[in-house]
Amino acid sequence: MTPLLKSFKKDIPPLFFFRNRVLLVAFVFLYALFFINIYEPFNINEWGQEYYWNFTLVGCGILLITQFIFHFVFKSYRTNLYSVLLYCIFEVSIIALIFFLLENAPLNTFNEKLQEYFLTLRYTSLVIMVPYLLFLWYIQLRVKISGLKKIEETVKVNANKLITISEENGKVLLAIKPKHLVYVKSAGNYLELFYLKGDKLAKELIRGSVKRFEETIDDDSIIRIHRSYLVNLQHLVSYKKTRKGYALTVQHVPDEIIPISSSYKQAFEDALKNKDTH
Repeated sequence: MTPLLKSFKKDIPPLFFFRNRVLLVAFVFLYALFFINIYEPFNINEWGQEYYWNFTLVGCGILLITQFIFHFVFKSYRTNLYSVLLYCIFEVSIIALIFFLLENAPLNTFNEKLQEYFLTLRYTSLVIMVPYLLFLWYIQLRVKISGLKKIEETVKVNANKLITISEENGKVLLAIKPKHLVYVKSAGNYLELFYLKGDKLAKELIRGSVKRFEETIDDDSIIRIHRSYLVNLQHLVSYKKTRKGYALTVQHVPDEIIPISSSYKQAFEDALKNKDTH
């Protein structure tokens, strides 16, 4: 799927917020009121002043109806950019039809009426589609910026967190930053923790299970890949497909081949996709 098609299928829930729909109508109105009046694009000066003002008021009035009354009827269908653009075309067609009926031009034949409607539709599209598309671009940009800020905040929070391993009496045995953990290997009733201590790889043997250790971790980079292994994707060097799943290598221990079992194969692939998107 091309990037363009992917962008058309992306969800844009912020557009449904009441505040954003108010801003959309206000932006279209201001565009029609000031920009068109000052720069007179599309030969709009030939329309006539009264025609222009009627167009602006009627158009914004219908937008209010479609955005705040029809919204509740069509909300479930407007889930992505593609459907929103179709809804925009629907709105433009309705505005053009209403204005064509209000104009009540003295036309005799059906072809003349059809030509007049398409002319009205053309002017309506030129006036409304520009601010509409600009506003959609603004919403998409704001969502991306908000997403980047959340990722940055998450990274900062995770960078300051520590993975703590405690005894049953609550005494802390080991505390390390998630980014320093390379991988964890089960060894019977014990765990072998491989982590960075400065620039060197250190190993710690603690009592416990992989499942219990996994429950103490709150970091998307550290995932379960086998009933006996946890690995930190930040230290992933390479991986290759095997008959049952994958085999991977990590930094600082190139000779260690870590298996990914078939039951954790999908989770590993999903984690890689999320890592790539971030």
